[in-house]
Amino acid sequence: MNTPNISYYAKMVNTTQKGKKTPKYTIVAQAGFYPPMDALRGKNGTISFYLLASKDSGSTKDNAPSMKLQGKNSLNFTGLKEYFQDGKLSGFAYGNPSDKQTYSKDNKANPFYEYREDCFLFLIEWDEKDPTNLIPISIELIVLDGAKVLSSAYCKQLVLGGFDEPLKALREQAKKVNAL
Repeated sequence: MNTPNISYYAKMVNTTQKGKKTPKYTIVAQAGFYPPMDALRGKNGTISFYLLASKDSGSTKDNAPSMKLQGKNSLNFTGLKEYFQDGKLSGFAYGNPSDKQTYSKDNKANPFYEYREDCFLFLIEWDEKDPTNLIPISIELIVLDGAKVLSSAYCKQLVLGGFDEPLKALREQAKKVNAL
């Protein structure tokens, strides 16, 4: 299997404020360029996502992934498929941008529509010293251009170390961004 073009990498860390129940992750380092991400930039200049249980956030689909990332203006960034394996955090997930032109009851333009064939891969790190805490410490995102049809296979490749070398290079190239 050929490795597709990696257009973007981001590292997000948990920036949940005390007293808040919904985990929030803010991008603190990134490499590459992915134009629709700019639409998710908040007033403070950062890009953040909320980690939500799909069913708790109103998803009515039976096949919806158990978890999802939600961005600015309640945009469903992506579901996190394979987030849990055998009832445990897997440490890996994949997803895809929405293929709808608009989102929400207000029919807001979906900034990811033109990129709907892309694949998102995620590496999820949590505190292994506290196995009862299922809130990740950090989440890394890799965007694969036009790789939607093979998303599951690329996630398996990620699990097996197939992206170790590109990831090492991306982490070294990543530039820090201002976070809260």
